[in-house]
Amino acid sequence: MLDVRDLWVRYENRSKPAVDGLTVHIDSGEFVLLMGGSASGKSTAMQAVCGFIPEIIQAEKRGTVKIDGKVFEDATSVSNVACMVQQDPETQFCTEFVEDEVAFGPENLKTPQGEIRAAVDEALASVGASHLAERRLSTLSGGEKQKVAIASMLAVRPRLLILDEPTSNLDPRAVNEVVSVIDSIRRDRRMTIVVVEHRPGQFVDLASRFIVMNKGRLEQDLPKPPEGFGSLAPNPPRVVKKPIAPTGGQDVVSVKGLTFEIDGVRILDDLSFGIREGGVVALMGENGAGKTTLLRLLTGLLRPSSGNIRVLSHEFGSTKAAEPWILGKDVGFVFQNPNHQIFERTVEREILFAAENYREHREDAVKAVAEFEASEEVRGFVHPHCLSFGQKRRVNIRSASSHGPRLILMDEPFAGQDAVNAARIQDMIAGLKEAGKTTVVVTHDTAFVRESCTDAVFIRKGRIVRCGPVRDISGGDWEDLFQGAGI
Repeated sequence: MLDVRDLWVRYENRSKPAVDGLTVHIDSGEFVLLMGGSASGKSTAMQAVCGFIPEIIQAEKRGTVKIDGKVFEDATSVSNVACMVQQDPETQFCTEFVEDEVAFGPENLKTPQGEIRAAVDEALASVGASHLAERRLSTLSGGEKQKVAIASMLAVRPRLLILDEPTSNLDPRAVNEVVSVIDSIRRDRRMTIVVVEHRPGQFVDLASRFIVMNKGRLEQDLPKPPEGFGSLAPNPPRVVKKPIAPTGGQDVVSVKGLTFEIDGVRILDDLSFGIREGGVVALMGENGAGKTTLLRLLTGLLRPSSGNIRVLSHEFGSTKAAEPWILGKDVGFVFQNPNHQIFERTVEREILFAAENYREHREDAVKAVAEFEASEEVRGFVHPHCLSFGQKRRVNIRSASSHGPRLILMDEPFAGQDAVNAARIQDMIAGLKEAGKTTVVVTHDTAFVRESCTDAVFIRKGRIVRCGPVRDISGGDWEDLFQGAGI
């Protein structure tokens, strides 16, 4: 089904190739896990397979790619046979509404209208997203967008399906649902499937092969998981661990009676809570619960329907708008989608922007640039959009925190990170706490919460169902919140 020979890809402004002589053969009906650390070339290789490189994404490409025995000339012709659900689902959306998005592929392939209706209904049902059919894509959570992206590819009914980290933004229940969906596809449609993953534990029982890439090259090709497959890191960095206790300082965030509605749908419903200074607060809940919306309200990017917010010395709410450009001096925000906050032409300019804009802590920002260059082996003059998804996220964290804000909000900072870099981010969060900063982290990672967070706020369907110190949450409570009566 897939025959790749001596594939070589190099992005502009990069001295080293992202894919360096990759040769791999995948038979029809196989389920393959493509693994490797961040920036190992996994996503680049699959984008080249699907024709996105060099037609849509500019890069040098050499080598031969055959799908079902044929060499395809462009990405459009490839889509009749092979489809890829990309790591960032928004990069593949073409329409405004969910139903239109799922129908877009079959329509462009001139599928008869009656068959399109059936394909759309079947695809949405298969990912548990039938209830989203009439929603605007712009109103969906990150996890919901990911489900729609998968459905839009399934509607085309390809023979080869590539999924790039399909569970990275999903809550635990949704992860199980998506894995179950992919398993059903594997069994019922006899489709060839390639799943790109950093931490592939949930797919191990489904896969027939485990291919590991490292620095653009094929490192292992095995019929069973390689040792250490959960982390793919022989020597992960030590995570800074200190005794975690609730903080006792003043509230840096105070929310009272907060409600937010959009298009007649209530996203947040009468929230009231406070966040103490110096804490590391986990904001948790199912996909679509309202976590990202809450962060955007705290930064003034959205205006509440009712209620009041105080962030440090800034007070705003339904009757008084916030000024995000003023809030931004005291509040750093790491978006869920790293592409949404990257706008400079070099990594260096991106990280220095806030420090120079507010004329604060420029020396710290320069140090952050040097740290990124050293840890990533990437020069500061490289364009941020030439980086991998995970590298972009790590640029985001530095750009949002190096100008010295007292409060840092992070929306899914561990998405797209391998174990080594997830540990580095965990260390960065610990360092912020040690420096007296307050951090709010949207996450589904309970291990991180137990190890590194002082407090947790759980949201379900726009309402707070639990709020308090992490040390007060027992094992049974975690089980209820994520699997049973709670979230």
